[in-house]
Amino acid sequence: MKLDTVRKYIAIYWSYFKQYWKTRLIYKTDFTVGAVAQLVNLGASLAFLTLLFTQVDSINGWSFNEMLFLAGIGGVIMNFHHLFLFNMFSLEDYIVDGKLDRFLLRPLSPLFQIYADKVSDNNLSKLIANAALVIYSGTQIGVNLLSLPNLVYGAAALISGTLVFAAAYMVFATTGFWTGRSRSAIWLIFRLSEYRRYPFGIYTLPIQVILVTAIPIAFASFFPATFFLEKTSWQTWQYISIAAGPVLYSLALKFWTIGLGNYSSTGS
Repeated sequence: MKLDTVRKYIAIYWSYFKQYWKTRLIYKTDFTVGAVAQLVNLGASLAFLTLLFTQVDSINGWSFNEMLFLAGIGGVIMNFHHLFLFNMFSLEDYIVDGKLDRFLLRPLSPLFQIYADKVSDNNLSKLIANAALVIYSGTQIGVNLLSLPNLVYGAAALISGTLVFAAAYMVFATTGFWTGRSRSAIWLIFRLSEYRRYPFGIYTLPIQVILVTAIPIAFASFFPATFFLEKTSWQTWQYISIAAGPVLYSLALKFWTIGLGNYSSTGS
């Protein structure tokens, strides 16, 4: 893609982004309630983890603060994706209602328009809270998050992990071009995304295989976290995680192109 094209899409996305927030903040109470609800959800998960550690000293060799760090890393990556790219969840509505047609008629990528059409702002509070959790738990453990290797790896892990989530959502949503419905399939990602909070080694082999293949969230949570925690036994997977996002997203794009080619309008 040419640099001028990239600039054009960034400018257009920024216009979408500003317009969305202008309309969203008209209803400030609704925005606030949604943000608080997300924080309560996160607080409940942390309360369960705290309760769990009143009974055990570690889980699979992971201390309480390391578990907090793992939950925070996975939460930052997942909610960054949800904030900007979650609207793929709505593809079913665009297909069923025929709204996808308007995207196909515009001189812009339909995929870009789907992403830009909505910002999942409720995830902003969880993104900030998880970032604070990373900073707090990292400080308790003694992780220097501002060291050059950690900054470089962290940026790469955030980009790659976001693409991992985006690829998974795209693949499951694209099935809607054949079935007409995809939301039920996407809910599977929701359920399994909770697995990101716990060490990879506690799961059985079939679950581990799923977490690096069908729904590869281990590349967007566990493996990146082990880099910062200097758990060298996972070193190979740590670097695979950096490549996993671009590779998986490229494959998902090919599947998306095939699916879009099978789209037929619902008519008027």
